[in-house]
Order: sequence, then structure tokens, then C-alpha cells
Amino acid sequence: MTRRPRTAGGIDRDPQHLPVPIGGLHPRRQPRTTPAALRLWRRRGSELVATAGLLLAVAAAVVTVTRPPLSVYLEDNTVHVAGLTLAHPADNGGLTDGRLYTGPATLLMVDRPGGAVVASAVTYLEGEKVTGVCDFGPPTTTEVVERCVLQIGSASVTCEDALRFEGQGSWQRRCSDGQVLTVTVPAGAEVIPMPFPLGR
Repeated sequence: MTRRPRTAGGIDRDPQHLPVPIGGLHPRRQPRTTPAALRLWRRRGSELVATAGLLLAVAAAVVTVTRPPLSVYLEDNTVHVAGLTLAHPADNGGLTDGRLYTGPATLLMVDRPGGAVVASAVTYLEGEKVTGVCDFGPPTTTEVVERCVLQIGSASVTCEDALRFEGQGSWQRRCSDGQVLTVTVPAGAEVIPMPFPLGR
């Protein structure tokens, strides 16, 4: 009987003998490992979301509590508005009526009978021009009240401000867009109108 010569390398390919895995020809699946972070999220996702929400609420409360109080007042012929200062020019800007103060904002106050004041201001808020007009007083023995209209860009906001003279002087501002604000007046300083977009 004649046999075919062996091929190079000594492998007999007639008949072919192919190795078959013991487990058969079915594909074997390797078990996938789930990352630890994903396993934790699946088990405790809702708790993690609730905890994150609580932490954000606490952070917001801390920011609110630690925010320095706003103040608006006149002292030594200088107007102080939430950390900014407005100076009174020697020539009063050429005006014969009212008191003019200039700086990062412009403020004009015109006295009326009985201690009332009409004040107007022009400033900018995030690039938008803001004008404000306030009717201040006249004051009573216990408080002074003013009504201000702020034009912030194309939006008009009305604010009612009240300052009680008992205890430490501070304005309580309530605006038509829901803003509620406390504005302080240091002891010994002069109370003035507030035609400014405070706290915005």
C-alpha cells in the first residue's frame, strides 16, 4: 500500500485530524465584571441622589447665611450703595436743583416739602441699563416708606420699601417679582432713597 509522503514539518494532513475542544463547539462566554461604582449605583442610587440634594441645600443655606448684608446710606457727603461709593461733585454737575452723586452709578435726589424726596438713578446690571425712580417719605415718627420703580432692560419691577426707626435701622424691600431683601443703615448715617437694583 502506497502512503503519501509527509509534508514539511512532519504533519500528516491525510486524513485531517482537527482538535475539538472538550466542551464542544459552543462558544464559551466569559463572565463580565461590573464596575464597583455601577454596582453601588444600582443598589443605592436613590439614596445617593437624596444625599446629593441634601448637600446642595446645605451649601445654598451656608452661602445665604454668610453673604454680607447690603447697605445703602449717606455719610460725609458720600453715598454708599452695597459696597460702591458715589461722590458729590463740587459743582453739583451744573444742576441748580437737587443733589447729584456720581461714580459706578448716577444718583439725583430732589427734596420735597415735609422731608419727602424724589430720587432717580442710572446704573448697569450685567451689561443692561437700569433706571430707577423712588418716591421717598415723608417720614413719620416711627418709619419711612418709599415706592420704587426699576426698569431693568425691558422688564419693569415695582418695589415697596419700609424702614422702622426702632432698633437697628434696616429697610425691608418687597418687589413685584418676588424678591424680598433687607438693607441696613449704619448708626449715625443718613437714610436715603434706594432706586437701585439691589441684590440682583
